[in-house]
Amino acid sequence: MLTDLTENPTCIECGLCREVCPVFQTQRQEEYSPRGRAILGYAGLQTLVFYQCTLCRACRAICPVEHDPSGETLRAGLISAGIETEANQLMIANIRTYGNPFGPLAEGELPKTLTCC
Repeated sequence: MLTDLTENPTCIECGLCREVCPVFQTQRQEEYSPRGRAILGYAGLQTLVFYQCTLCRACRAICPVEHDPSGETLRAGLISAGIETEANQLMIANIRTYGNPFGPLAEGELPKTLTCC
């Protein structure tokens, strides 16, 4: 079993990952599956679809070759290319300004908005 995330075998496109992916379970569209994202990544396509991944790595656990779609790496490339969601931009700005992804919060206050990718 691979434990080093720097080792990443090529996706063999078997599709086993689709049934354990929480995003594919709700969207039911191939581009949202780990296999679909791997195909898009190999093609060099930069798209907001990569922000839909929850980074849970359930796909890697079930994959017979233990391929990881490299969500963090792909997202870093998107950010470098200036491809971001508004929510992602807000979250990063909040972290830089307030030290948290939610923005200014009083002691004990719960955030009204959750920002993410």
